[in-house]
Amino acid sequence: MKPTRENVRPHSGSSFTCLDIDLPTFDHNYHYHPEIELTWVMESSGQRIIGDSVESFTPGDLILIGPQVPHQYRNWSQGRACSRVIQFRSDLFGAEFFNSVEFQKMDALLNESKRGLSFSPTTTKAVQSQIQQLFELPAGPEQALRLIEILHTLSIDTKRKPLASPSYSASVTTRKIDRLQRVLNYLESHWREPITLQQVSDTAALHPQSVSRFFQQHLGMSYQSYLVQLRLSHAARELIETEHTITTIAFDCGFNNLGNFNRLFKANYGKTPNTFRRV
Repeated sequence: MKPTRENVRPHSGSSFTCLDIDLPTFDHNYHYHPEIELTWVMESSGQRIIGDSVESFTPGDLILIGPQVPHQYRNWSQGRACSRVIQFRSDLFGAEFFNSVEFQKMDALLNESKRGLSFSPTTTKAVQSQIQQLFELPAGPEQALRLIEILHTLSIDTKRKPLASPSYSASVTTRKIDRLQRVLNYLESHWREPITLQQVSDTAALHPQSVSRFFQQHLGMSYQSYLVQLRLSHAARELIETEHTITTIAFDCGFNNLGNFNRLFKANYGKTPNTFRRV
């Protein structure tokens, strides 16, 4: 399935959107939008897709989803699906607001949200209470201040966890690093092909022995690990969005051995490609 763009319209008198959802089942298709989204599932369980992450959710699930990240919540069965959702633009308070020194932690939070984020139980409980209070307020300054308070609470959670793989958003989060960006652009253009270390080192203008150290410094993983994750990320998208066979996807994504692809995919996603597609 391919993601569709959703047009988000703030409610009258407000610059961001608050949705109180109470349905037999979550009915949104696999979609994306330029707004950042904070979703608190109050009642329901099932499977959620955030980028190339596929995990189960239960009541109390709290996720921050960055701009343009495809996502969908699927219920295990019909019954009652309740959630509270806040959607807002990153420039909600002005283009430079989160660049201020006082809001550096919030800026880092919003940047990390490009992979989707889950939070510690302590933070989740605190933010659920804050969301409850925000929804009880009318649109206006107090509600906007409550949103800032929520973002602050999320930003100081040192145990928050990214959901999508590093390669899913690395090209966004490393935009200011010219050399690394050249390499990432090269890999993004040629990931289906056999790629040699020499080709990567030529693109980065580095000695071949320095390439992995360079990747480790900027992305926290070796060049080879990044390339594998990049290919797995594309494979996961194709499993979600197409009906191609697993063998076709494996070879199209640069893996020349199906058994090796299955092993690496399960190690990265916790599921075989076949199980990943079924859920």
